[in-house]
Amino acid sequence: MVVTLPPHLDAVSLVALAERLEARDGPAVLEGRDAAFCLGLSLECGPDPGAVEAFVRCVVAIRCGPPVVAFVTGPARGGGVGLAAAADRVLATADASFALPEVWFGLVPGAIAPLLAERIRPAELRWLAMTGGTLTAAEARGIGLVDRVVDGSGAVSESLEALRRACPDALLELKRSTAPVEAVRRGAERTLERLRDPAVQARIGRFLDGEAPWP
Repeated sequence: MVVTLPPHLDAVSLVALAERLEARDGPAVLEGRDAAFCLGLSLECGPDPGAVEAFVRCVVAIRCGPPVVAFVTGPARGGGVGLAAAADRVLATADASFALPEVWFGLVPGAIAPLLAERIRPAELRWLAMTGGTLTAAEARGIGLVDRVVDGSGAVSESLEALRRACPDALLELKRSTAPVEAVRRGAERTLERLRDPAVQARIGRFLDGEAPWP
């Protein structure tokens, strides 16, 4: 099963994505379209509880359901990085890139930090989130965010084949017992609180007007 991510996430696309992920009954591949993996939450959403709740549903579905392989081509930003990190295996082509620009807008990657913390050393994660800097696929591989840099989609099939002998029920129990679900939910609540801050909305407004988000 292939699950295609929208370039930008909003309440409508996130609910549809959550429903598709929740309905799967076997391994899935997450991939992007339009030359991007996923650019994260649309800043035009504003402080939308529905979008934040649906994002948490997506993360829970990935972490607590059948295995997921993320195949990252092109840019992954913000929540898109989080969806990749939630997967059981992250494969990226050389043109992939990763960034957490939330801090530029006065936000923090609260909902996805628990997922990233499973893959990245705390100091590396903190610096990545503090600067909003962009990582190449090779750099992301070096810090553990990416499991393999690959030439094409053939490695996806190899990863799925590696799961063939595993008992599906055992895989589900393993995944559910290690999923940081409550930490993701708490982080999502903090993100929603910050989205309501007028100063954050001002930064977002400047960006949407084509200006730098910082004063």
